[in-house]
Amino acid sequence: MAHSYSKVLRACAILATAAAVCAAPMAPAGADEPSSIVLAGSRDVGAARAYQDAKDAPPSKYIKKVYETRTTANLNLRSKASTSSKSYGVMPKGTAVDPTGKKSGTWTQVVWKRKTGWASSKYLKTATYTEDNSVRYIKGYTRIYADADYHRSVGHVQFRTKVTLLDIKGSWSQIKSGSSYGWVPSSYVAKEQPAKQYRYVQKSGPIYSHYDKSKSKTVGRIRHGAKYEYRRWDSKNRRDEILVGGKWVWTSMTNRPYVAPQYRYAQKDGATYSSASKSTSKKVGKIARGTKVRWAAWDSKNRRDEVLLNGRWIWTDVTNRNKPKGHTPKVVAVQPYSRFASQNAPFRKSPRSNPYDTSILTLRDGDKVTVTGKAEGGWVRVKYGKHTGYVIEKNDLRKDGPYSVAVYGTLRTGQSAYNLMSGYQQKAMNQRFAKSSLYQMWNPNWTFLTNGSGTVVNEQFQYSRSKGPAMLKKLDIYESQLKYNGKPIYTRQRVSMVDGSQSWTYKTHRESEQLVKRSGRYIGSGDFLKRS
Repeated sequence: MAHSYSKVLRACAILATAAAVCAAPMAPAGADEPSSIVLAGSRDVGAARAYQDAKDAPPSKYIKKVYETRTTANLNLRSKASTSSKSYGVMPKGTAVDPTGKKSGTWTQVVWKRKTGWASSKYLKTATYTEDNSVRYIKGYTRIYADADYHRSVGHVQFRTKVTLLDIKGSWSQIKSGSSYGWVPSSYVAKEQPAKQYRYVQKSGPIYSHYDKSKSKTVGRIRHGAKYEYRRWDSKNRRDEILVGGKWVWTSMTNRPYVAPQYRYAQKDGATYSSASKSTSKKVGKIARGTKVRWAAWDSKNRRDEVLLNGRWIWTDVTNRNKPKGHTPKVVAVQPYSRFASQNAPFRKSPRSNPYDTSILTLRDGDKVTVTGKAEGGWVRVKYGKHTGYVIEKNDLRKDGPYSVAVYGTLRTGQSAYNLMSGYQQKAMNQRFAKSSLYQMWNPNWTFLTNGSGTVVNEQFQYSRSKGPAMLKKLDIYESQLKYNGKPIYTRQRVSMVDGSQSWTYKTHRESEQLVKRSGRYIGSGDFLKRS
């Protein structure tokens, strides 16, 4: 039932006489609280809602109608309202000008580039549009107050909510949210939307419907190590409000510090159960020896772990922290990519940490390999020549070869300068630079690698740490001979390959690339051997 504004004021006056305040602050608002406004001490909820309802909010001072005048043709700015008067210059079509409000017949006085003059009204067009500078965002949960003080709360607004700025008074901002309007401290208002905040589950436990422990119901469970979007903290009940499954709920199990997920391994084949309790749980499946599963909780009474298996949280009594003895992790195939050996590393038959596991061979520092699969523990399956084996990626491989050089012109196999490439320990043929182009200039042998949208054929040479430094020095001298305006056209740069590895190569720098693309001939095949 709707009530008038005057009735609300009378209700406030009566309360003020009795208690020296019109209304007491509201209790912290929960996720299930209505957004309507309730005056403390008043039973007239309809009147309270009408008093500060969003639809009754005053107009924003930051939404304005703007009038803009522009020229519709190239137009002279005259010193007087006459075509025979002096021109201050020609205003290009579409130029914005500021009319002064004065007119003389078919002429309008305007300001352009700090000059005041006259322009033909026929070629001026004024348009009206709305300039909206009222969009703001809330930086943290806060109450909304009826006035610019803390005396009477009329609602609340959540973290990251988009609101309309209506007015500013001292350190207070008047805003309009989706349901109500009123005043909030300006420190809670920002022009940019704050980034989302997250909390981590420190310990598996329940989630609740309400912040108040006396009103809340258990509505689910969250697990150790999970990450959830956070909205606010209720200090009285010591609960966070987090977003779970699209719903805002409350919990005391989350905090700011990152929590790394934990895992367990099945020590033998065993059963899985619907709950920890041995008396009430039902058997729901099986788990095989060696299976790695995400862990959530340990029930000491029933001696069961809560683990994630095939997308479902279940309980089992056959898991613990240790990998079962002799366990070989499952290998998952990946899109092949290439790396270089970062040290002399044993190339094993299986992805196992057992130091006595048989090695096929020892990779040499700098050898190039292709990764084709991954397994737990950091192991990767790699192909090296005719051999396939396993190494630990973090310890044994790197993306860039410190003494790997990729060549695409006269240094390639069988070409005029190939003899300079002697002493390598490994060579990879038919490789391609990523995001590159090839150009030819002046001499058929003068080809240049530039940035581009295609790929360029190359050969990768890997050198040992003992020979690599001298090789790079020799190539630096050789490639610096070709110059333009006294500067070498090439510089040695690290370039990425299509296969994911990186090598040194000699490529145009920014200045020389402009010259090459302007004056050179593009080689569409990206292959030096197919140039004409």
